[in-house]
Amino acid sequence: MSLDVQLTSLLASIAMGVGLATSLDTYERILGKRTSFRKTRIVNDFLFWVAQALIYFGILLHINHGEVRVYLLLAVMLGYALYRALFETTYRRILESCLRIIHHIIHFIVRCIYIFLINPTKGLLKLLGRLGMMLTIAIWKIVSTLLIWVFRPILMVVRYTDIKCGQPFIKHRKRLRNQIKSVRQRFLSKKKK
Repeated sequence: MSLDVQLTSLLASIAMGVGLATSLDTYERILGKRTSFRKTRIVNDFLFWVAQALIYFGILLHINHGEVRVYLLLAVMLGYALYRALFETTYRRILESCLRIIHHIIHFIVRCIYIFLINPTKGLLKLLGRLGMMLTIAIWKIVSTLLIWVFRPILMVVRYTDIKCGQPFIKHRKRLRNQIKSVRQRFLSKKKK
C-alpha cells in the first residue's frame, strides 16, 4: 500500500470516526437514552452498529481495497474523540434546530391535511346525514298523509257502525285488541329468553 493510499485511509478513518459520533448522537437523540431493557432497542442497536460497520468497510473497500489495519481503527477512535472534544455542542445545537424544523414541518403538513381533507369530509358527511334525515322525514310525511287519506274512510265507517250497531261490535273489537296484546306479549317474552 502506497503512502498516499495510507494517508487517504487515515483521513477517511478520522472522518468516519467523526461521522460515527454524529450518527451515534443523532441515533440517541431520536430514540432516547437507554432507560430499560427492551428487545426492540437491542435490535435497533444491533442494526445501527452493523450499518456503521458496513459503511466503514465500504469506504475502506473503495479507498484501499478493504484492508483494515490497527492504525485505521485508532484513527476512527481519534475522529470520535475529536468530535466529542470540538464539535459535540455545536452539532447538538444544529441537530436540535433541525429536529425542531422537521417537527414544525410535519405538524404543518398534518394540520393542512386535517384542514383541507378531514374537516371538509366531516362537513360533507354531516350534510349528507342531515339531507338523508330530511328526505326520510319528507317521505314519512308523504306516506303518513297517504295512509291517513286511505284509512280515514275506513275509520269513519267503523265509527258509523259503532254508533249504529251499538255495544256488540265494540265488544268484538275489544276482544280482538286483547288477543293481539296477548300474542304480542308472548312474542316479546320469547324474544327476551
